[in-house]
Amino acid sequence: MQDLSLSFRQAVALHQQGRLPEANAAYRAVLDAMPDHADTLRLWGLVALQSGAAGAACARLSCAVAANPGSAEALHVLGGAFRQTGDLGKALDSYRRATVLRPVFPECHFNHGNALIQAERPLEAAVAYRMAVVQQPLAANSRLNLAGVLNRIGDPAGAALQARAAVALEPHQPAMLTALGRAETGLGNAVAAERTHGRAHRLDPRQEPLAYEHGLALSAIGRIEEAGVLLHALARSTDASVRLGAKLALHRLVLRCIDVDDYRRAAAVTMNGWSGQGSHGAAMLPMRVRLESSSACNLRCRHCTTGVAYHSTERRLLKPELFERILQDLKGIEALVSCVMYLGGEPLMNPQLERMIRRLRDETSIDQIHFVTNAMLVTEERCRELADSGVARIIVSIDGRSPEENDAIRRGSHYPTVRQNLNLMRRYLEPAGVQLDISNNILRRPGDPPTAATPAFLIRDFPGLSIATNYAYKWPGWTQTEEEAALAVEVNPGRRRGFCGAPFTETVIRPNGDVTLCCYDISGIEVMGNLRQGSLEEIWNGERYRAVRLAMMAGDEAALPGVCRNCPVYTGEEIQERPANLPVPGVAAV
Repeated sequence: MQDLSLSFRQAVALHQQGRLPEANAAYRAVLDAMPDHADTLRLWGLVALQSGAAGAACARLSCAVAANPGSAEALHVLGGAFRQTGDLGKALDSYRRATVLRPVFPECHFNHGNALIQAERPLEAAVAYRMAVVQQPLAANSRLNLAGVLNRIGDPAGAALQARAAVALEPHQPAMLTALGRAETGLGNAVAAERTHGRAHRLDPRQEPLAYEHGLALSAIGRIEEAGVLLHALARSTDASVRLGAKLALHRLVLRCIDVDDYRRAAAVTMNGWSGQGSHGAAMLPMRVRLESSSACNLRCRHCTTGVAYHSTERRLLKPELFERILQDLKGIEALVSCVMYLGGEPLMNPQLERMIRRLRDETSIDQIHFVTNAMLVTEERCRELADSGVARIIVSIDGRSPEENDAIRRGSHYPTVRQNLNLMRRYLEPAGVQLDISNNILRRPGDPPTAATPAFLIRDFPGLSIATNYAYKWPGWTQTEEEAALAVEVNPGRRRGFCGAPFTETVIRPNGDVTLCCYDISGIEVMGNLRQGSLEEIWNGERYRAVRLAMMAGDEAALPGVCRNCPVYTGEEIQERPANLPVPGVAAV
């Protein structure tokens, strides 16, 4: 027995020295003489775990627990082995049994909390971490993890309390400061959060996650330039998660600027304008793409460029072979957020629409796909297919102040059919989580209020649906014909913006492969390139796109393409309706 005791102590010494292969052999020699020696089985299992052999560790530690069922330490280590093999259920059971046997066991409570987080059980994890903190108040890591889970379950005040304690224990550890910064953000104290994240970043400027957190904090307090420069640097990271996070953060920064109508600053964010790179006109890749699934249309609307100039451009469907080419390009664009399957035609004319939507959803980073339809081609079968496609939102166009006016404006439309089809869509698509909205354009008349009022017939016929009513723009390419003599083009100064963010944030791909400038160019007037001759990335930062951006940033309207100079975003032009009792210019009054 004395010899075995000596052999055991020698094995432990080898283990403590980190000589794992020798320790493994030494423990085995002890077990050859005494197979049920619980401490040797436990330490032999620990050697396997430390050597990366989690499966062998589970087998050895299970033997240790069988030899000594009252060993909380063996159960604790066994829980760690099960976690490494991915068997969270057995890991949680082992940790639970260990803490029942030894209630005061802070290390086990801590690891139990980690396993509960991994199992997506944050409320129970908070209890486990709190036990670890109570039993070992000076353990900063337990407080750090407790702060993290309290932030997650919506207790920023409790998170801040734990994070401040962790910072007091280890003031020079960036992780502690990061937890505190997140808690301050949760409490709505954005300025304090930026200071805290800034401290963490300065402690280790090379650590990209710290820079990312600081970039987010700078964004939150409106220090756009500093945030933009920091996030642009991270967008070139070799770490895929950091790179993607930075790109998404930049997109949110752009949207933050657009929300307050600060379009120039939004554009500068896309071009990293403060680092000097903006002088080249190159911009980060688009956050939204518009695929014209069909440039053909079954209607000829009076206020639409497609309707009044239908033969001014080639009309076709987006073919599967070109879609495959586009899909490959889109797969390479990280942080592409949304896609619109519509431009100037009727998407439901394309029988491949649902399949294309499904593939975009499954094979790219896009998570928001929508399109606009006149709803005349809706069928029960298409509704079923759309419900399963992954489309997030469908907007139905119904124009005018009355059903009769809708049919007069949207030539070829029939309001009773549209109403029936939209209710069919509601029956199939709303249960599938698809958002349905109505877009209602009306022609402004003299004396109309500044904001268009939603017609009563739409509120009556579609209760519960969101309805956006606007005065009709004059789109680029729209031309007045003799038939449309009752319509006039007038400037509404309130709608003139003098700047457009489209060349900086989104792009349009037509069914013939042309890449055009924006969603208003529904006739394909300004072609920036064609995907049959180059990639979307090459076109996006090619000479033509960069020239448009530089002219836009400089406010040089004369240098902009004609489609921009004739766009309502610049001109504020609207199509207005002349009352019958007003003379039409060029026609003698009677």
